[in-house]
Amino acid sequence: MSFNELEFIDAYKEKVVEEFYDPIKEVGYSCFSGDGMLFDSVSRIMRAVSVMEKATGDIFSLPSLKHRGELVLSKEEKSIVMAVTINYVELERGMVLFKVNPYVSVFYECYRKINPTSPYRLEKSELPECFHGLNRFVDAVRECVSGGAFKREMSAHMRAANKNYSGLLSYIDSLFARYSRMLVLRVDFSYGKGKLEVEDYSRSSDRLDALGIVTKQIAQHRIELIDYLKNKCPDLGMVGYVWKLEYGREKGHHYHMMFFLDGAKVRQDIVIAKLIGEYWNNVITQGKGVYYNCNGNKARYRHCGVGMIHYSEAEKLRSLKEMAAIYLTKADRYVSACMPGNNRTFGKGNSPKVGERSVGRPREY
Repeated sequence: MSFNELEFIDAYKEKVVEEFYDPIKEVGYSCFSGDGMLFDSVSRIMRAVSVMEKATGDIFSLPSLKHRGELVLSKEEKSIVMAVTINYVELERGMVLFKVNPYVSVFYECYRKINPTSPYRLEKSELPECFHGLNRFVDAVRECVSGGAFKREMSAHMRAANKNYSGLLSYIDSLFARYSRMLVLRVDFSYGKGKLEVEDYSRSSDRLDALGIVTKQIAQHRIELIDYLKNKCPDLGMVGYVWKLEYGREKGHHYHMMFFLDGAKVRQDIVIAKLIGEYWNNVITQGKGVYYNCNGNKARYRHCGVGMIHYSEAEKLRSLKEMAAIYLTKADRYVSACMPGNNRTFGKGNSPKVGERSVGRPREY
């Protein structure tokens, strides 16, 4: 699997950017952490694995040295060394919180067994042994990823990621087949700093215990919010929804949610999104919650895809689908939030019944 699929890399990178809203200053701001969602570690490993699979034989050979003794490595060698030098203690801690691509798991296990070292800052006499260890490491990774067990695991991983992606796009199409115009909201729901912390625990076992407790609470909050909007807000006209649970270094556990409202019944997307966010803060989480109203900051997004959208507005529909894919499914190829007991991290409402259409004049195509 290559790490050169730009649309998926971009989706992963955009997910790492965490967005916040300051209610006192009434301004939004963003935060980017280099290894948020394990981005730096996973991207280095995926590039290294891509090099290993494309090349044959030993990748590392006795190096040439510049006149000052500086080590000269090929592009392929550098990619692998960059992956070898990541912080594997932090990666292990992070893998409690994230389900990673099977390639990353294999790379990590082989690293633990072989323990390859970086050739930088070594004496010239030490380089042959170092390069031998790196080539052994490459061989170990290749052997694992060429086996039948790994291929089956990788196939299942990609099948699950693609299923969510294609299912989401089909769901959006089914809603527009039923409702010619919809008001689309996107709101991110999280918790205040220190309210639901898992990152504070240094031991993986402690993190896992804390994660089990947190999982039940955040799932219950999501269920309560959607139930309230569906069953206790008839004037809202909510006809569909999508949610995705994520974990960020700054925001901790948080939900990206999209709500689809009947455009024949409601307008004022910014106001409605704010009301939903305030309900999350004050009622659902009893003051522990934080929300980000994406509809109130449309200019910040490369793919806007929110607000009032008519089925005939092709550009808006493309933006909606691209935004939904970026924030809800595409990054799953590389990493996604991990919840104990195989609890879901993605969900959506039921599609309208086939043939069901809203009342109104016939559509023009």
